[in-house]
Amino acid sequence: MKIHVNQNNIGFKSGLTSGIRSEIAHCNISKISKEFARNGINTDFKNNKVIAWCSFKSLEIIQNLNKKYRLNLALPNGIYVEDFNNLRIQDKDSPGFCNAAPSELYAGNIGNTIVPENVIFFNSFKDFQSGEKNEIWDNIDSISDKLYRDKCSATDFFLETFLHEFSHCIHLNNMTQKLGGETLVKQLKKTFSVQYLRDFHSKYGDMLKQICNYAAKNPIEAVGCDFSKRLIQSLNKNNLIPQNNFMYKSPYEPRRGLSIFKREEQMEAGLRKFWNGKF
Repeated sequence: MKIHVNQNNIGFKSGLTSGIRSEIAHCNISKISKEFARNGINTDFKNNKVIAWCSFKSLEIIQNLNKKYRLNLALPNGIYVEDFNNLRIQDKDSPGFCNAAPSELYAGNIGNTIVPENVIFFNSFKDFQSGEKNEIWDNIDSISDKLYRDKCSATDFFLETFLHEFSHCIHLNNMTQKLGGETLVKQLKKTFSVQYLRDFHSKYGDMLKQICNYAAKNPIEAVGCDFSKRLIQSLNKNNLIPQNNFMYKSPYEPRRGLSIFKREEQMEAGLRKFWNGKF
């Protein structure tokens, strides 16, 4: 999703408490990177404390869900901060991006470096940097409010961008387990078809906009927006600890035990199909 900001009209409001802001300001990026490494996740936060802390808090939330409700939600293979002008992606001004399949992602890739699947990149937004400050990430709370007001995001929670990208990793892992890597790549390529997207928007577009406008972009973003919204709604906003198993009775719950007589609404049925890679 794209971010358009009036730099003279941004500042912290509700959501990010003074305590959280203090934690971010005093966090040790080196220690955070070591914690990720213990989970087999390579990182390079480019000294951005907001991205490092929010990524680590997202990791803790997923781990808490897995432990408390015996889930098996996948973690990313890596998290990096990068100038998106250096990447072969369309949305250069997007805050985050999840690599769906192994690819030569870096533009002008002299070493032919292959970036693995399920690697998250967050935009450095170098054009918004002034000294040690970054006008985008340092004001992530109010920018999240703006994205929600503009219907570009499913919630106004300050961790929305981060949990959205983590949700992509969880979704991609689920589809890989269901379909296998080669079939998944074919399915993902299908979503680039003009005819497919035309049919997708005709059938699901208006319904998915109930989540947010961005959810109507394609099946991957539909799940990313809805999954992260349900996850965020499960959190205690004071301590950021999950209060319930948001996957229960959702399109993302395994079908075992689901009554064959239960009829799902069209959007719920669509999300279940997309979750399992049936585009």
